[in-house]
Amino acid sequence: MKKFLGLVLLVAAYVGLSYYSGMVGEQYINDQIELSRAQADNANIALDVANYERGVFQSNFDFSARANTEQFAVDSVTIDAKAQVFHGPIIFADGIKFGWFYARTDNALSTSEAEINTLLAQVLPQGLGRLNLLGEYGGSYDANWRTDIIEFNDDEGHIHVNGVDVHSEGRFDSLDSQSTITVGEIAASHSDGTEIGITPIHANVDMEFIAPQVPLSSGKLQFDALTIKSPEGMTTAIRNIELMQRQRLENDKIDTKVRLSAGQVEGMLPMSNLYYELELNQVTQEAMASWAELSPKLQTEEDYATYEQEIRTALTQLLHKDLVILMSSGGEAMNGYVNTKMDLHYVPPANGRSLASLTEVAEYVRLVKGSGQVVISKEIMTGTPLIMLLAPYMDTYIVQQGDEYVLNARINDGKLWVGDTPIELAPIINGYFMALAPATAPAPAPTAAP
Repeated sequence: MKKFLGLVLLVAAYVGLSYYSGMVGEQYINDQIELSRAQADNANIALDVANYERGVFQSNFDFSARANTEQFAVDSVTIDAKAQVFHGPIIFADGIKFGWFYARTDNALSTSEAEINTLLAQVLPQGLGRLNLLGEYGGSYDANWRTDIIEFNDDEGHIHVNGVDVHSEGRFDSLDSQSTITVGEIAASHSDGTEIGITPIHANVDMEFIAPQVPLSSGKLQFDALTIKSPEGMTTAIRNIELMQRQRLENDKIDTKVRLSAGQVEGMLPMSNLYYELELNQVTQEAMASWAELSPKLQTEEDYATYEQEIRTALTQLLHKDLVILMSSGGEAMNGYVNTKMDLHYVPPANGRSLASLTEVAEYVRLVKGSGQVVISKEIMTGTPLIMLLAPYMDTYIVQQGDEYVLNARINDGKLWVGDTPIELAPIINGYFMALAPATAPAPAPTAAP
């Protein structure tokens, strides 16, 4: 009898734990969705959880994410998911697992356009893949989303993507996460004979929120080769491609660096070590939050004047004396090289004036100071038509320094200096805007008196 009572108590305890695990799972899921809702709103995406039915050992619910995409000529794009939630503490679904719960969703993609939905049904016959999420003890999660092979054929061509795999880890009480993304090999062809191939893409993204509307994201995307074959049979290959972003907090402000690089280009003009870098440093957290709130409004509003005051506020928060933009690029070819660099700094209006008080182009031009440089090696300058094209500017804008041809420029106090030659920018900008303005119709000639 004691053994039987012990077994009954054990079963009762497990049933109670399983039901309690279901309660914890529902709370964790709702917590994460509520945290995500503000970010989704900034992207014009509406999140919704419906029909949550919690049982003893298993729960079910429906989830949808609907994006307002009117700016792309499609009213909306929606992801619908039907979720099964298996309760812990011991989970017998897709193997044995330990945790509060294990959720499994089957996902579907649709739009507001029937014609596009017909196309999606051909491209994604199995839907948008499956998401598996383990709710671990302690409030963390481990999620994986995977799609099948994506393939499409019609009279104009063929596209094949060898699946997508996304793995993320984080906590239910935070939007911070660490993710890895793998996109399988991509192959595409057109009926005219064009062929495109991309080797598997690998990426990692780390997201950290330092305030509710202020994320710091850093990561890297890379793949070995992009190959393009023309209808004439000519092949161009770009190898060792990498896109990197790094954000960090410095002096309580945000520094952002983005770098795109390619190790080698094979084709008519072989090149190597190509890169482009952009840095935007010392952006205030207030500016980031304001732009995050303003962005979805501007995406759906044709008349920006509606949000003129909010735009001015965001600009005022963004523009301050420590704001810096850095750009550089370069590459190698023909045994030579070309490198460029530029730095731009914001100069607040003089005498304590506000941006709103500025009325003249010349006043706006004085808000920027900086410098730039272009360096071209002798091999490229003398081995291409550049030497003839730039000959009129030698020793004025461009100077030779050893085996390099150098152009130095700077902007300050409303003037652009190229070498030692000053150029007034305000008249040029005024002339540009006047050229864009519609021509004013001439007044009708006066009628002669009878």
